[in-house]
Amino acid sequence: MTNRKLTVTIEEGLRALDSLLVLGVRQRSIASKRQYEIDKIVIAGFGAKAVSVFGALSRSTAIQPLEDNEIDLFVQLDPERGQSSTPGGLLSKLEDLLIEHYPEAALSIDKQAVLVKFEEISFRVIPCFYQEKKGYVVVDGKNNKWKKTDPSIFYYALDDANSQHKAMLLPVIRIIKHWNRRNGDWFNDYYLELMVKQLLQGVKFESYVQAVKHVFDKAIKIAIFTIDDPCEFGKQMDGLKDVFKMVEAMLSCKDCYAHIIKAEDLEKNGDLVSAYREWRKIFSDDFPSYVDIMSDKLQANGITGVEALQILRDAT
Repeated sequence: MTNRKLTVTIEEGLRALDSLLVLGVRQRSIASKRQYEIDKIVIAGFGAKAVSVFGALSRSTAIQPLEDNEIDLFVQLDPERGQSSTPGGLLSKLEDLLIEHYPEAALSIDKQAVLVKFEEISFRVIPCFYQEKKGYVVVDGKNNKWKKTDPSIFYYALDDANSQHKAMLLPVIRIIKHWNRRNGDWFNDYYLELMVKQLLQGVKFESYVQAVKHVFDKAIKIAIFTIDDPCEFGKQMDGLKDVFKMVEAMLSCKDCYAHIIKAEDLEKNGDLVSAYREWRKIFSDDFPSYVDIMSDKLQANGITGVEALQILRDAT
């Protein structure tokens, strides 16, 4: 019997990883159900005119598991409420209302929202006032004042950039966010989205492999992990959750780039099994093994029994 030739690429491994990270229909349905609960409460009990969803879920950059995500809910109020309330006072009233329904609800660390945690997902409930063509006015609780923001700016900018990159930017962002969570969790998720978009701006890439390699290569050269936040009209935001972890974060990026270079050399020499092992050092066991990908390909091609075992044996 002549064995059919099947090839496996690293690109298939990255695509398989991304398919594990994307939130499915069930997860999105759960998020929508929980959001609807909060919507009803703030509309009936707080006079909300509308509720808008922002954050990673709306941008399709949220990743599994669902419970690790926070969704921003912008609760739009009548502008007169802002004239008759202090920022801190308005936020406190919203907190009191939500505590009636969710006893564990509490002010967020940045004092800009009320955090409502469910077993499946969390929400940042943000009182705001919408200004046509000017964005939103939200609470700056730490300074007890109002501030302007517009999360739709990055939403549309990211969507446009993803189109320019032939729909490959969002998967790369999800992959990099997964790497961060599995390797120290040094970076803020939102910062990573801004960073990856910026590092790949104007860069032509034809694969996830090329894009991920470029991100780690350029990230090594970032001296200070800060970036302009377009939603805050250019105000700089810190990328690291702990600035004292900067060296560790940079070394991790350097190690990841080294693993990719080594994997490329192994692939050139025909040792894809070992090349896959190098990529698994970056993304942990969530990154499939060579055998995983080959087994899926055998099944997809209807190859079973002795022939399948022969192909696996020859490959490994």
